[in-house]
Amino acid sequence: MSNIIPNIHKDKYEANLQKRTQSNSLIQGSRSLENSVDEVRSYLTETYPYVFENTLNDVNARTKIKEYIAKYVQEKGIKVEGYEGLDKTVAIITEDILDFGPITEYIVEENIEEIRVNSDTDIRIVVKGVEYRTDKRFSSLKQALSIAKKIVRTVGKNITPTEPIVDARLKNGQRVAVVIAPVCLTGINLTIRKQKNEVYTAEKLIKYGTATEEMFDFIDMLGEADISIEVVGPTNSGKTATLQTILSRLENKRRIITMEDTAELNLRRFDENASVLNNVLMWETKEGVTNLLDLLKQSLRQSPETMVLGEMRGEEAQTVIAAANTGHQIYNSFHANGPKDAPTRVLQMYMMGQTTLTQDMILDMIITAFPICIFQKKLKDGSRKIMSISELEGYEAGKLKYREIYKYKATGYTTITEIHPITGEKYTRKCILGQHIFVSPISEELYEGLIEAGIERERVNKYYTSGLSKERGEL
Repeated sequence: MSNIIPNIHKDKYEANLQKRTQSNSLIQGSRSLENSVDEVRSYLTETYPYVFENTLNDVNARTKIKEYIAKYVQEKGIKVEGYEGLDKTVAIITEDILDFGPITEYIVEENIEEIRVNSDTDIRIVVKGVEYRTDKRFSSLKQALSIAKKIVRTVGKNITPTEPIVDARLKNGQRVAVVIAPVCLTGINLTIRKQKNEVYTAEKLIKYGTATEEMFDFIDMLGEADISIEVVGPTNSGKTATLQTILSRLENKRRIITMEDTAELNLRRFDENASVLNNVLMWETKEGVTNLLDLLKQSLRQSPETMVLGEMRGEEAQTVIAAANTGHQIYNSFHANGPKDAPTRVLQMYMMGQTTLTQDMILDMIITAFPICIFQKKLKDGSRKIMSISELEGYEAGKLKYREIYKYKATGYTTITEIHPITGEKYTRKCILGQHIFVSPISEELYEGLIEAGIERERVNKYYTSGLSKERGEL
């Protein structure tokens, strides 16, 4: 250890150990491993909180933390009962703090999207949207619980039988959810959703089959006309990647403010010198200090041209709808099962706040605020598709009237051969076949709105002319 980490010297450690022993009432100044680890962990979380949080998926952060541990052990002269010398002391403390048992390799492997612990003997991983059961297992339930506690401690939280549920969001976007007994009947459920550092582009999503170039051109046109858009879908359907891509295609001079509970939108727009973010303000809530509603109210004072909510959940919907109905362009995402479900989901959030308006009045406001709904979901083969781009037109006889402009139409499946990420062996799996098709032209109202916003008539006609085929085939 002393040869690997610079500026770590055994002679300095021995000298500091002697000083600590002389001033310590414990025999030889030694302490239990648990007490020593608690001391070092407290130092790391207080002194290097951001680096410590990133140890779950950042190799560089883990290397840095190892160095900080070694320096602290040397300077404080820490001695652990049963271990002699600087190297062994640093090694055992580092292992206890940074090692995550059988899931360690999955935490550091970039290609793994999610780790799912169903019990101490059932560990699964997700790669490219597909779940695989591994042959790994914890040595015991006790080890699994210990590692779960270690993970949530990186963000200053703890989990106990009296507080058996923890949802931790790390600064790097990684999400950790833990449930233990007595709530969890198998002893422990642990899910780690890893946030990739990948910057998504339209080219990548087109390649993945999420959408087509023509669909992105249509969305671009709506953005230029300052029309607000909602991106909806189930959990893990790829909403954030799609929203990020849409935003990255807005004109560079537009003033954008993003607001999220946990910053996941990797929105990077640089000036002509490629040196600074150009006119993008990125905000994140802080638990117990500020929430999305606070950020929304502040954003209205910052002259935004485009406001972005990473995920709308509650009474902030009232402010969002009011802003969108008074000339502000807003992009947001939330959980919904399609365009039919989207307005009523927003209504539920709107009703979380105080209001004297009727539900019919609120629904009319919602549709006026967000006339375009993009619905996305993950298919059975793990692929993520924009299933539809719809124009919401209003309610008739209590039913939502809307038109699907684009939709994804599945046509069957084929069998493909891949390499198993765990065994390395070849295996076959089903891959869903289909295509995105143009279904229906936009309404006359939307057509006139786009023309009024200065969009070229020839460009708008492409999506309005009644002579367009409803199914032109693959785009």
